[in-house]
Amino acid sequence: LLADACRVFDQMPHKDTVAWTAMIDGYAKNGSLEKAALAFRDMKREGLVGTDQHVYCSVLSASGGLKDGWLGRTIHSAVVKAGFELEVAVRNALTDMYAKAADMENAARVVKIDPGGWNVVSATSLIDGYVETDSVEEALRIFLELQRQGVEPNEFTFSSMIKGCATQALLEQGAQFHAHVIKTNIIGDSFVSSTLMDMYGKCGLVSLSVQLFNEVEHHTDIAWNAVINVFAQHGHGRDAIQAFDGMTSSGIRPNHITYVSLLTACSHAGLVDDGLKYFNSMKSAHGIEAKEEHYSCIIDMYGRAGRLAEAEKFIHEMPIKPSVYGWCSLLGACRMRGNKELGEFAAQKIMELEPDNTGVHVSLSGIYASLGQWEDVKAIRKLMRDSRIKKLPGFSWVDANNKTHVFSSEDWSHPQQKKIYKKLEELYERIKEEGYVPDTRSLPSNLEDTAKERILRYHSERIAVAFALISMPATKPIIVKKNLRICVDCHSALKFISKAESRDIIVRDNSRFHHFAEGRCSCEDYW
Repeated sequence: LLADACRVFDQMPHKDTVAWTAMIDGYAKNGSLEKAALAFRDMKREGLVGTDQHVYCSVLSASGGLKDGWLGRTIHSAVVKAGFELEVAVRNALTDMYAKAADMENAARVVKIDPGGWNVVSATSLIDGYVETDSVEEALRIFLELQRQGVEPNEFTFSSMIKGCATQALLEQGAQFHAHVIKTNIIGDSFVSSTLMDMYGKCGLVSLSVQLFNEVEHHTDIAWNAVINVFAQHGHGRDAIQAFDGMTSSGIRPNHITYVSLLTACSHAGLVDDGLKYFNSMKSAHGIEAKEEHYSCIIDMYGRAGRLAEAEKFIHEMPIKPSVYGWCSLLGACRMRGNKELGEFAAQKIMELEPDNTGVHVSLSGIYASLGQWEDVKAIRKLMRDSRIKKLPGFSWVDANNKTHVFSSEDWSHPQQKKIYKKLEELYERIKEEGYVPDTRSLPSNLEDTAKERILRYHSERIAVAFALISMPATKPIIVKKNLRICVDCHSALKFISKAESRDIIVRDNSRFHHFAEGRCSCEDYW
């Protein structure tokens, strides 16, 4: 009851340290982070003495939530002056604040000044900070050091480590943490089980995510959101809708995250009418106001379905301006459909919002190439050269034998490159016999088809798959991660390869998952 607390506080003739601390803590815990920081400033201006460690913990929590490193360092200075730097609770709050502000150097420094050794709270904050900054190896190093010092990890530690495995799709390490949480009897925690669902989903193993969900005794909103999101990532729209209906019928109220996942699932599965039905009923059914992310999902939904005129109309009628993601979705759809005019309009909007976005020029070049407008393609490339804009290179990586192997297009640097390229040539001949025909339309180059076919043959995802086929046992699924969207030709080739090799191939690109098996893809050629 923050408004009531403020009214009582304002009516106090004399505001002591305890009253100020109560207000700062109330602001911080209720998400009014800026007000918490301002209240701390006002308290200091009052010149009150007797400030204790609790007020510093509260304002550091607010600073961490704001991800404001400068504010955090200012408070840190006040902590040192007040002599609280060695207090365990304050030190934990300092570590958490620096980690949330992505200042891992200072976060690690605070942990090291602990005279009594590490504790699970500060170490978990450090681990989470490294995971959020994509330094999963550093997070693992901290986890091992925590165990070496005899400190028992808790549910938050495991959740952070499993989240790290999920972001990098580290299946083997994630499975080991799964074993850890079973041994320590933490598997029943809703955060841990939901993070495990997410991890298996991001490693391409939907069935394991669903199995975990079914094993959870009490389904919280976190568990429901996790399983709906897994279905969304894999384009299982009907399953996501069924899960959403199960969530609401069991009395669990969806939130804005639930709807982002549900609308994404509908978009990836081409369920436009269903998606629009749920979008239009958000407010009336559950009192949820549509946010920027929800509007972006609808733009993406229309775009994927090729309903570009409706997407444009929807954008003009939106009560808020589209985000970069929304415009990028529209531009991507224009590239797929060869819509030059609308594509140029979307590109202009992206450049206004994000001038350093290099993908805009690549997408425009693709639109011009699909229309055979090679002079426009040359103009775009000249603009990129003159502006020193570099196209984001495509990379694919695969884990084999406890090591991550990274490949780029026409990559000749791997120690096993001769075996890899021998396998590639063998696969190329086999899938051509099966009926594979190269699709060169995705290459914005005015080259002969034979030259284009050679470029496509050595795309990074194909090299990664060829390496996995010669390096991994036949019983293991091949999981390839890619930083860009898989091209149409590679998508077709991998369907044929999955059939020729009788292997499950899972590709996680920057948009979604593709599960290739027996000559088919889980996306059913809709992505």
